[in-house]
Amino acid sequence: MAVCDANYLRLRKLLPSFGLDAQRRIGLPSGDSAAGALVELRVLEHFRYTSTLRISLCLAALGGAHYHSSHYHSSHYRPPVMLVRLYHDAATAEVISYQGRATTGFTLLLSDTMEFKPDEKEQVNQFLAEWLTLCLELGLGEPRQTAAGVA
Repeated sequence: MAVCDANYLRLRKLLPSFGLDAQRRIGLPSGDSAAGALVELRVLEHFRYTSTLRISLCLAALGGAHYHSSHYHSSHYRPPVMLVRLYHDAATAEVISYQGRATTGFTLLLSDTMEFKPDEKEQVNQFLAEWLTLCLELGLGEPRQTAAGVA
């Protein structure tokens, strides 16, 4: 629970407004000048006591254009995409979907054939904590826009 509470505070710092369609892109440093990545935070729904955010990685393609992770196809790597539910009255944030799969079943092992481990939901929330910390400590903010695209 402490990880989820801390994630709520981190998200508050990164995205002060949780209003519908609020968004922010945070650049991540890269050692390769041709490559780059943006973490995109976007509010999908907002109610009095809850909000749902989509947090995804946008990867740079040739020519400087950024492609949303859902458009990036590779058999070797799928950039992280998660839905996070924020509970404003409890000041906590919980990952409800990771890579398009709901996390509600992570702790329920019904058979030996399930892909998820009992602590996977905790691991996904911990991954979110590390990702948000990276954005807070090393994030480059919204990149400048030029007439030719992203600077």
